[in-house]
Amino acid sequence: MSRRISFALLTWVEIRKLLDTRSSLAILAVLTAVAAALVVGFALFSQSNGTAVTFAGLAGSIGLFTALAMPLIGILGMTSDIAHRTTHVYYPLLGGRSGQFWAKVTAAAAVALALQLFVLLLLAAVAAAAMGNAAAPEVFRDAAGTTARGVVSCLLSTMFGVALAAAIRRTALAIVAVILVTLVGNGLILTLLPDASGYFSTLTAGAALVGGPEAPSALEVITSLAIWYALPLAIGWWITENGEA
Repeated sequence: MSRRISFALLTWVEIRKLLDTRSSLAILAVLTAVAAALVVGFALFSQSNGTAVTFAGLAGSIGLFTALAMPLIGILGMTSDIAHRTTHVYYPLLGGRSGQFWAKVTAAAAVALALQLFVLLLLAAVAAAAMGNAAAPEVFRDAAGTTARGVVSCLLSTMFGVALAAAIRRTALAIVAVILVTLVGNGLILTLLPDASGYFSTLTAGAALVGGPEAPSALEVITSLAIWYALPLAIGWWITENGEA
């Protein structure tokens, strides 16, 4: 009890807790299989239609997968102790709660990035296999930019799940909330508030990554991040610090 537990050790423990249960391993295995099926299926579909298979094109085809799969990892990482009723075991040993809370955030990001790395390597392998007579520079055009945007998108999606799970604190409810907000809520916001949708949509930061003439303003991005990321994460941290274990 006299030795201070390092944040690195806390994070490693949270990664193990996220990966060590059969349900978590099953979910991660399913996500990996779905990612592989989507990439290969899109490549085969493109070839059958005579469309060139490119790294950037394959990356764009799995945008919805990233938007829905990565938040799930964040939710599992944030609610693992609550779901298994083990918070009362760890809090007394740690002598505090903030360290474990932020270790959960870091662990979820690390696992999500590992899955994203697998997806990016799979994209490169499929693009290379389907290259045929095409020139490599054309197939892998803007590969660095696509990879960077994929990594940032992965982190944004994961933190969205982490933030909502931190505030809701129930795995099933957090999953339903992510799905409803992503697939229904954004559409309603665009329909009801077309001129202000950039401030309230969860897709604003992702749209800023894509850029272009329709890219949202910096104020819209900051407002969206504050509403969907900073605020629920702050609520979750406050509940963790002040609520019952």
